[in-house]
Amino acid sequence: MKPRYYSNIYWHFTGGPTSKRNGIVWHHFTNLKDVKKNSELRKPKDAMNNLKSIIESNVLKATCTELISNKVETKKFCSVCDIPLVDLMYHKTYYGEYAIGFNAKQIHDHFHPVLYLDPSYTTITSSKEEDDSLDGHKLWDVIGIHKENPLLNFIKITNFALDYDHSFYGEREWRCLEDFNFKKNDVEAIIVPKEEVEEMNEYLVQNGYHNISVMSWNLIENI
Repeated sequence: MKPRYYSNIYWHFTGGPTSKRNGIVWHHFTNLKDVKKNSELRKPKDAMNNLKSIIESNVLKATCTELISNKVETKKFCSVCDIPLVDLMYHKTYYGEYAIGFNAKQIHDHFHPVLYLDPSYTTITSSKEEDDSLDGHKLWDVIGIHKENPLLNFIKITNFALDYDHSFYGEREWRCLEDFNFKKNDVEAIIVPKEEVEEMNEYLVQNGYHNISVMSWNLIENI
């Protein structure tokens, strides 16, 4: 037996979000509620195509960046979340209904967990008029490392709150600073809407995947 607060499968969702204003989704928001307000999920067809592309290429591409402070941006990364299966219902509200789950050992070998920090330690704002001398001054004092330290790529600025949508903390994110090239047997499970389970099973077989669990949200909701 083990506690439910971590999983042996690490999940990557392919369905969103994208900015409504052609901006970078993750650069000025510190909780899921604000992301949802200012972005929208990808269309189901696009999310499914993204999932199929990952399955066919055996690559999870590093395309995301985030701001640590007004003048410090992370390198490009790809990410997965350490969320128990029964709690994924919360996550899909913000990331859509298409997900691929990877073996924990492979994630541990290539990814690192994110360190979450309160925004009071940074000077992240949406304003373009900032004082460079003040940029992130609290942040560097708290974490005790310089701006050039690669560990900064694994910091995420977020609020801490009891409500799931008022924080990013519940995502339990892990990051990789390069494309994650995986093998077929590194994939443990796929989640899609119920009406697309059969299509996904056929697609996996066509691409040489075998014995992969394809689940629907109806099943997860009733576990």
